[in-house]
Amino acid sequence: MKQTVSLTGAAKAGTAGAGPSPLRSLFNRLFGAREAGWLVPLVAPYRGPLTALFALSLVSAGTALIPPYLTKLVIDRGLMAGDKQALIGFSIALFAVGLAALALGSVNSLFHLRFSARLLADLRRAAVGRILAQSPRWQARQKTGELMSRLDGDAGEVQQFTFAALVNGGGSLLRLIGGLVMLFVLAPKLALLAVALAPVELVFFARARPVTHARARDVRQARGHLASGLAETITGLGALRALNATQAARAQIEKRQQGLISALMSAQMWNEITRSVPMVLTALLRGAVFLVGGLAVIDGTMPLGSLIAFTAYLGFLIGPMQSLISLWHGQARMKAALDRLDAIMSATPDVRDPAVPRKLGEGGGELVLTGVAYSPDAGAPLFEEVSVTIAAGQKVRLTGPSGIGKSSLLCLLQRHDDPKTGVVLLDGVDLRHLALEDLRRVVTLVPQKGHVFSGTVADNLRLGQPTASDAEMLGVLQLVELDGRVEKEGLCTRLGEGGLDLSGGERQRLCLARALLQPFRVLVLDECLSEVDADRVSRIMAAIDARFGHCTRVIVTHGEAGRYGDFDAEIDLDRLASGKGQGT
Repeated sequence: MKQTVSLTGAAKAGTAGAGPSPLRSLFNRLFGAREAGWLVPLVAPYRGPLTALFALSLVSAGTALIPPYLTKLVIDRGLMAGDKQALIGFSIALFAVGLAALALGSVNSLFHLRFSARLLADLRRAAVGRILAQSPRWQARQKTGELMSRLDGDAGEVQQFTFAALVNGGGSLLRLIGGLVMLFVLAPKLALLAVALAPVELVFFARARPVTHARARDVRQARGHLASGLAETITGLGALRALNATQAARAQIEKRQQGLISALMSAQMWNEITRSVPMVLTALLRGAVFLVGGLAVIDGTMPLGSLIAFTAYLGFLIGPMQSLISLWHGQARMKAALDRLDAIMSATPDVRDPAVPRKLGEGGGELVLTGVAYSPDAGAPLFEEVSVTIAAGQKVRLTGPSGIGKSSLLCLLQRHDDPKTGVVLLDGVDLRHLALEDLRRVVTLVPQKGHVFSGTVADNLRLGQPTASDAEMLGVLQLVELDGRVEKEGLCTRLGEGGLDLSGGERQRLCLARALLQPFRVLVLDECLSEVDADRVSRIMAAIDARFGHCTRVIVTHGEAGRYGDFDAEIDLDRLASGKGQGT
């Protein structure tokens, strides 16, 4: 059963009626109003399975209430009464009910796993979607290991609690009520003794709950801190070796590891305290029940079977009560994970698709920038009042000193961010009026540090153009002079994570080849051949000019411009930003 989740659509549906839905109201209480805003649309498609699981858990809980009473009948009406037929009949019934309870429990567990795993997949898919929607500016403020920790551990914690609260809570509540009723049926006075335990446990857990939240938050933060350090160490191995800093890296990882161990120990010690107190109270209660009930059996005022059944139903009272209290207590641990996941889910993308996207008409890739200013934050802009026209099919060089904002300007062409003021037009259409997918299909950007993914050469080439044929892929590999590198195994050549088994120049050329498969009108090259020798750059650029001369090409290079061939124009961003000239 495929689940299609639309956060926006579901959110609108939830607000269309007169008031919040019952599910939204419940989630507001369990998770908080803001968190419920993105969690409810993810859970809503599972209302049917959740309802079935809830009903199944109630049936299982109800079935589990029968065996203790049948045990009483086996003892009192069979064994103690010396009735063989009653003994056989009640024993068979006890076996049948136990078998049914076992089957119901197994089915419940399988269904629970199936749908909870799907919910977790949807939760992670939504979180990854939010990450993919963010700008490079947002990404620069994040740590990869920390994000992975949130997508893995924190998402799992939220998913587990969601299903436990909606499904297991109902079964525990029914067992609690049913067990309590049976206690009063069997021995009302002893039942009052058992009920006296509940307020004591409630008071204890109410006072302990804030501490549990704090300990869980510390563990989550320490785990994310360690994951971030590990990710940075692994991705920066080359730099660490070159700096002879591997010992320093080990020391940093060890420090973070010790921090996690300390947080885990503190949390575990507190968990032992919160676990031990109810166990001590339960032991005292069981001892009191056996003492008072045993005296009643000796006095002949209470049948032995009733005492045995009473102690069994006492477990139905204590177990579910502790489960519900633990669920409430566990909500504090879940909230620590939810707060971390909410930082992703509530992040607002810097750019969004327009409400009604325009279709891009015919054109050759003309770019017009009028009065463009850009600032990556609330501070002073990197550049402002940039006005330039790049005619369709032109090959231009973008120059300027390091830090002036050349890469930032190029990112505006794919709308990874929007200008602070001004407008950017592509073939006469404001980029903000185009769907992001449509825009990034016709404006291809190749950064200086392109990324190679683990998999085959074909896997990497088809990332942006899944329908590319073998002939097309081999053609672009030949154009960037990388066909010899994969001559032995061809497109099936396997590459490691990050392309670390390639040289820097080979990685750059593979990323360029991948971009050349796109149906672009504008090709933007941001120092993307900086690690390739000059002669090869000249040959590659000459081949690109010959094959894609009808497309607009915008090139940034700090090296010798001559190796990139002839340019139709040169745009000096420093001069434009300072108002010293116009560029065409």
